[in-house]
Amino acid sequence: MLNIKLIANIDGLSQNNVIGRIGGNIPECLLLYNDEVKDFYFYVTFEHPERKGVFLSVFTPKNYEEMVDNNIYPNCSIKVFSHGFSNESDNCNYTNEGVGKIKIVGYKESENDGFITVSDNLDFIQDEVFFYENLISDGYAPFIKIDEDYYPDEVISGSYIFGYGALYLYKHTSTNEIIAGFWQMS
Repeated sequence: MLNIKLIANIDGLSQNNVIGRIGGNIPECLLLYNDEVKDFYFYVTFEHPERKGVFLSVFTPKNYEEMVDNNIYPNCSIKVFSHGFSNESDNCNYTNEGVGKIKIVGYKESENDGFITVSDNLDFIQDEVFFYENLISDGYAPFIKIDEDYYPDEVISGSYIFGYGALYLYKHTSTNEIIAGFWQMS
């Protein structure tokens, strides 16, 4: 049986079907959350695959050790915000200089994964139950995988954010809240 997924990829050349961007400055509307993100880097923003006009923005801790020590729900240190469309701000306090600003294009159906893969049957780097058992028992289901294997060469200068790994976002089955469930390195 085929597992058809929705995917989006990083594409600096395309002008069509742009759904977000990786890198750059924090979205303007999220400047109101200064206290919540003061120790974080902005990572990516992209349109919610099921809710037109709603965007998901992801932030990673500036302290990598904190990120490593808190990589699994309920203590995953990655922050995810849902919000309406917002222009990029001029505020570079949350900008990770190691991540180039490039457009994300999507969504399209595919049997294969992409930089952003939307599916209720995600492929894990490490398929160990301890990564997701608490999420499932608390009513969350797999939703989105953000996979560093799909970075074009020009995106990252220096270390990969997730150790050449992936971030897994989960959606609550009754509230539809999107959270960072866990991240894995390869």
